[in-house]
Amino acid sequence: MRWLGLLAGFALLAGATDVLAQGPRLEPAPGGLATPGIGGPPDATVPPSVPTEPTTPDLIVDLSLARVSITSAFQGESILLFGMFDPPGEIVVVVAGPPARETVMRKQRFMGIWLNTGRQAFDDVPAYYAIAASQPLQRLLARGAGGEILSLEDRLASLKPATPRDAAELARFRAGLVEVKRREGLYPAAIGQVTVQAGRLFRVDLPFPSRLPEGVYDIRVYLLREGKIVAAISRPLPVGKVGFSAQLAGWSAHEGALYGLGAILMALLVGYLGGAVMRRL
Repeated sequence: MRWLGLLAGFALLAGATDVLAQGPRLEPAPGGLATPGIGGPPDATVPPSVPTEPTTPDLIVDLSLARVSITSAFQGESILLFGMFDPPGEIVVVVAGPPARETVMRKQRFMGIWLNTGRQAFDDVPAYYAIAASQPLQRLLARGAGGEILSLEDRLASLKPATPRDAAELARFRAGLVEVKRREGLYPAAIGQVTVQAGRLFRVDLPFPSRLPEGVYDIRVYLLREGKIVAAISRPLPVGKVGFSAQLAGWSAHEGALYGLGAILMALLVGYLGGAVMRRL
């Protein structure tokens, strides 16, 4: 009897080992798909949550400064714009200041005295306008990139005169506006050079003059391929006064009467002190 019990135990052990060797079986849910086993191939009918080939943006842009701070000792600023793009392509950078109404006055000499003999106001005038490109701009515009990318002449041609006037007169006033802006460094005459390195990295220095108006400037970077815009990125650049100059500007704008009174008292005090010093000398 003892031998029979040992034989029965060996038989049960062999059956259990056979079941473990076969592994567990997963039954499919009724009316559903079979659940894949752990480590098995994924189901081709189920889309993956993460793409197997991540997409890379065509254009990446950044600035060395996030804003331009105008202080009492502000002498202008130069900001480095840099980035990367997927070649091939050409880069064009357009910087436009906040639009506003500008009035151009014409001066003429009358009996030895310069007098204002005419004026013309224009709407939607950019406070600052500069362009930089990795190739000559006219070549890029001739290949079909015009329309959104405007040269300074094309941008100013769309200015709206506040009062109607003869076309020839408007052209002369518009030319006078450009002359004044260029004298202040707000409309650079030369096209900036975008430097491309290693076929995909680019950089350009954006100069801003000392007489820079406040506001939010729009910096647009375009990627062109075969004369067509394939990618574009816009970056806002705030420009504003900080420190004591900002407080003075705030007082002049919101407390005009007190600001004027303070300016008069300051002028009287400086004049009195200057006279006292001169009498002692």
